[in-house]
Amino acid sequence: MLAAWAAGLTASPALAANVVNVTIHTPAQVEINPCFPGDVVNLNGDIHIVITTTANGRDDYRVKHHMNTHLSGASITTGTKYVNNETKNDQWSTGPSSPVVHNETYDFLLVSQGRTPNYVLHMTLHETIDDGNVTEATADRWSMNCRG
Repeated sequence: MLAAWAAGLTASPALAANVVNVTIHTPAQVEINPCFPGDVVNLNGDIHIVITTTANGRDDYRVKHHMNTHLSGASITTGTKYVNNETKNDQWSTGPSSPVVHNETYDFLLVSQGRTPNYVLHMTLHETIDDGNVTEATADRWSMNCRG
């Protein structure tokens, strides 16, 4: 399945923003096509993620996510091409207790350029802000399903 990634940052004094900026590059990852039995798709591209964490001066944090995806692939069996170009934005806030754990699942639609159905790639992003105000983020739990 697609590779997991992790990034860390240290929180600064009140109102200073910390930014994690990472690109997950997927080079020629072969995945089972959930929409066409016996088929596999050679998937590649980039998922660019920017996570901004801002302290609000009260031991709380506002976390913003910005993602751009540019994925493509082709069926090894049928030659059908699939493409994905999306932008997603999300945000969440913490309370004063720590560690703070947040999980969010993102869906990326891979659109068929032929007669086979589209499919959806799912990715879960796990974030933790610990007692030392260090944020860690990991992308994992990759899965796919068919979306006619």
